[in-house]
Amino acid sequence: MKHRFVSLSHPCPSTSRSVRGVIVWLLAVMLVAVSGHATSSWAAQTPTEVVERTMKDMLYILTELKDASRSTQRQWEIEQVVRRAFNYEEMAERSLGETGIKSNAVERRQFVRLFVQVLRDDLADHLRDYSAAQVVYLAEGNDADGAQVMIAPAGQEVDTRIEFQVVRRSGAWLVNDISIDGASIMAKYQAQFTRILREGSFSDLMEYLKQKAVIA
Repeated sequence: MKHRFVSLSHPCPSTSRSVRGVIVWLLAVMLVAVSGHATSSWAAQTPTEVVERTMKDMLYILTELKDASRSTQRQWEIEQVVRRAFNYEEMAERSLGETGIKSNAVERRQFVRLFVQVLRDDLADHLRDYSAAQVVYLAEGNDADGAQVMIAPAGQEVDTRIEFQVVRRSGAWLVNDISIDGASIMAKYQAQFTRILREGSFSDLMEYLKQKAVIA
């Protein structure tokens, strides 16, 4: 009787392919599980927890990447926070007010992209002097439109109040507006954009946003 031996140190091609296939499948399952856990973890957070995480991420980036030589990386990192934590597409649409701009899909995508960049830089300007250790979370309120989270830098000589308005979208809380000492950032955008559109055109507004979003 002839016996067939398979060397353990040199497996046959079909066996190697089979093993590799199993390994690839296991890695794919693990990645999906990790991704799903991160998504469900984010979705399960309360409005205050979402704001706290967003603030920590923003302030960490502004602290670690504060050198002028790292401005490009800083902007990119903050933009990722905006795209993850903010209701930016609806915010961009609301910023146009009641103008009823007619634009095609390409123009809308470009407008949203520029809006995110302007929002990114405004947030950096407002938050660059804070640190995570100095922020206290004062109150959380709820109404029919979503929730409000009030925060403030700590310290007896500081009287700044920042209110985050958050809404529920696709099972997760997203930042929908920020008011600093009662001044809404969305109201500011609506006033600016409406004035430009009243005096000019949508192309003028796009040019204005491009100039504001120029990398420092």
